Amino acid sequence: MKTTTIEIVSFVHGLNDKVKLHLTEKVINESTANILLFSGHTIGFVNEIEKLGTHIKNEETETILELENINSDKINNCLYRISNGKLFSLNTNQLFSTSTEIEDNYELALRLLYEFETKRTFTVNGLNILVIQCGELNILKNHQKEENRAEFRLPNKTELSERFTKFLKGINIILNPIHTPMGNQGKMHQRRIYLSRNKRYYFSTSNTKENSNDLSLESLQYGFFDGFRITATNKKLTSDSISRIYEITK
Repeated sequence: MKTTTIEIVSFVHGLNDKVKLHLTEKVINESTANILLFSGHTIGFVNEIEKLGTHIKNEETETILELENINSDKINNCLYRISNGKLFSLNTNQLFSTSTEIEDNYELALRLLYEFETKRTFTVNGLNILVIQCGELNILKNHQKEENRAEFRLPNKTELSERFTKFLKGINIILNPIHTPMGNQGKMHQRRIYLSRNKRYYFSTSNTKENSNDLSLESLQYGFFDGFRITATNKKLTSDSISRIYEITK
């Protein structure tokens, strides 16, 4: 059995780009976790992501973070990874944010599954990890009349549904960076259960609400295993951020 530590980090919403860069750099270089996940919009602008790459001293922690603005009117919310102290782009970005965009949209769902399979997975300590960005959770839908039971949003597209289910069987940990806390936590709870079932781990972390510095909000950070919420082993709090650390044994 091997223990893997996962640290998830939330920022106060609306910090300026320089502050976020400094804070991100500090958290990375001080982390002792095996896996480090930041909330969405970790870095504001492309200039800052370039600077971050030159300041990494921690060569042990695998880090996932997001660049909000790459100075393009075509794409934003781009994923980056730090491995062995080196920063590189995963060449993927958030594909959608609302249920309206993905509802009955076979082509968009197909594209998301392709991104999952080819660009959003990596391995740490023998654990297969998937990154789902914020509103891409809408690849799942809820049935309100069935206590918000969650399922794949396009169940009638059998090929996609089966492909998604088979793919998840090979995943040990899902990381879900979020920009601001999700609405309708009843539905989100059922989606977390769905994604963490079959002895899978699910972790999400969000910035605070807009115009708020409340880092005590329960919906900022979640850890789930096999359908149930799990408790962090440690917590770190500053005026601008909160981190929770989880230990998993596999």
